[in-house]
Parts: sequence; structure tokens; C-alpha cells
Amino acid sequence: MWLELADLFWLSLTAMVCYAWWNNLKRREFATRAVRQYCKREGVQLLDESIALEKIRLARDPDHGRVILVRQYQFYFTSTGDERYSGKVQMHGRRLQQIDLAPHRIG
Repeated sequence: MWLELADLFWLSLTAMVCYAWWNNLKRREFATRAVRQYCKREGVQLLDESIALEKIRLARDPDHGRVILVRQYQFYFTSTGDERYSGKVQMHGRRLQQIDLAPHRIG
């Protein structure tokens, strides 16, 4: 069995896409855990028990100067059980950068 250069290219490309997809899932799981803990600490309830990728972009890491992926996720929460509010969580590479909750009623 002989592998040609084109075969190696497609195999490498497939491996890179699979790794990027797997890596993104791990970051999303980490962000979901952080949001769940934050909501519990703030006394609000995370709705749907999930977050959704809203935006992804490249940026420079201020600490090391290298290029990283900045992911922004959106989630929904409630404070009283009646209204639905949105929140955002931002990840810089592997680090949780910030979690923001929209202004909401305190129940």
C-alpha cells in the first residue's frame, strides 16, 4: 500500500478538523461548568443547562503575545422564574476571561 502526497494532505486535514472540533467541545464544557457555578453563586438559574457559541475570533494574548482564539458564548438565565435574561461568557484560549449577566430583577 502506497500513500501519495494528496492522501497525506487529506488525512492531515481531516485530523486537524477533528482535533479543532474536539478542542472546541472541551472549551465549551469548561465554560458551561464555569457559568453553572457562577449562576449558583449569584443566585440565578441557568436555563436550558447549556451555552451556545456566539462569536469566535483571533486575538493576541496580552501575557505571551501569541495568537489565540477568543470564543464568546451566550446563555440564558432567570432570577425570578418569570423572565428570561441573556448572559455572555468569554474565553481567551484556555482561560475564562469574563462572565456578564444582563441587568435583571432580584427575586
